[in-house]
Amino acid sequence: MIAAFEVVGYTLLDPWFLLAAPLFLLAGWRRAVTRRAALPTASASLFAGLPRTLRQRIAWVPLLTKVLAGLCLALALARPVQRDVIPLREDGIDIVLVVDTSSSMLQEDMRTNDSYRRMDAARERAMEFAAARTHDRVGLVAFGRYAELRCPPTLDEEALAAFLRVLDTQPRGSEFDATAIGTALAKAVQVLGKSTAKSKVVILLSDGQNNVDDIDPADAAKLAKDKGVRVHTIGLGQGIQSVFGFQELSFDELKTIAETTGGLFFAARSDSDLEKVYERIDEMETSEREDPRYRTVDRFEWPLGIGLVLMLLAILFEALIVRRVP
Repeated sequence: MIAAFEVVGYTLLDPWFLLAAPLFLLAGWRRAVTRRAALPTASASLFAGLPRTLRQRIAWVPLLTKVLAGLCLALALARPVQRDVIPLREDGIDIVLVVDTSSSMLQEDMRTNDSYRRMDAARERAMEFAAARTHDRVGLVAFGRYAELRCPPTLDEEALAAFLRVLDTQPRGSEFDATAIGTALAKAVQVLGKSTAKSKVVILLSDGQNNVDDIDPADAAKLAKDKGVRVHTIGLGQGIQSVFGFQELSFDELKTIAETTGGLFFAARSDSDLEKVYERIDEMETSEREDPRYRTVDRFEWPLGIGLVLMLLAILFEALIVRRVP
């Protein structure tokens, strides 16, 4: 059996019935070229000088109409159907990016060959990650001394990108230059508290430790766990240079937050490390999607109806207008 195939937006479930179409065309051609005498006569030359009547001129109409009717019936038997796509149900993820904007993010240690700030890496990689989440709502919280919702979770990647492009650090030494990790996480959980998504995720990026006592990071982590929010944390940077020499950054609080909420902690010592971290998170946090489904709607009515009408017209035309005398 010939497999179903699609023609101009319609699928033919039994296309082998179309093999009857050439037979109708052949039968029509054979009937047209085979002349049949209407009256037995010794010689047709007796009628050579007579003008052709209207009936003679339209005598071909019934035959053509029958052929067209046969083609329409063959198409109806091939069973044309339309396949309407049923809208997919996608359980998207609501994600909030929480980015540290303290002045320590000015440190240029993300690339070995050129000066590349931690903030530059955080901004660029966040933009790439958000642009790839086409089915998920992504928001942005920036924090220094205070946490600020820059962009609520949205599917509008252009709007989110606009907020990320202008994201920068706090002025060094200003009253806003601090690292309120606990406050920032609590703000993100508050934002996701209004979400109806099945999965709620926070990606918290910082290069330091909490130094604001308003909300303890451990308490914020428990709040996130209670609200069903999973938190992945990213510790950014190589370390700091001090009078005591080079000191590696401590990310104990970020590790505790991830462990408490069922997320993962990632250390990103360079821009390439951060890129890999976001790729890993992107692979882990996938939306639940159904396979495409279709609703099949039969569309044989039109060719069947047209075929029957043409056949009826051919019979009536031949019987009432183009009458033949045996």
